[in-house]
Amino acid sequence: MAYFPPFNGDAQPVFALDINNGPQTGTISSAALVQMQGPKLDFFKVIVQNGSNQNINLTGQLGSYSSGVFNPGLVQILNQSIQQTATIAMYQVEGDSSGQISYAIYPQAAYTAADLQTQLRAIQNGSTAGNVQITSSDGTVTGVDVTGTDVTSSGFKLA
Repeated sequence: MAYFPPFNGDAQPVFALDINNGPQTGTISSAALVQMQGPKLDFFKVIVQNGSNQNINLTGQLGSYSSGVFNPGLVQILNQSIQQTATIAMYQVEGDSSGQISYAIYPQAAYTAADLQTQLRAIQNGSTAGNVQITSSDGTVTGVDVTGTDVTSSGFKLA
């Protein structure tokens, strides 16, 4: 019977879907991110701000249901805007008043940071670009100015 020594326990990826089509040979000259669950992602940090560059507190903008009224919140509208061009693989809203949302999206190069910033600043679901209209299920409309929103390409960082 033939014996095949198992090659396990090393740091080589089983699948490197987006890096060099498989295992690395020799030494690597740059960081090799391996994303096992799907396509290569682009990462963006979004700071939602009004025209005066004041951060918009997003902790209460994730959608709420109270006394029979649903308010979708600002985050849903931002997500819908992004998903016109790309798919959101994951996102994180900071639990403070910084106005920060971190996004991982694909396909790669669907947006540059500048393109995404321009798109988010110009969201128009009402009469004025950048003044986002959030409509609750009871018909109440709230406007939120997002014309100062800043976007940077942050890369992927673990804490």
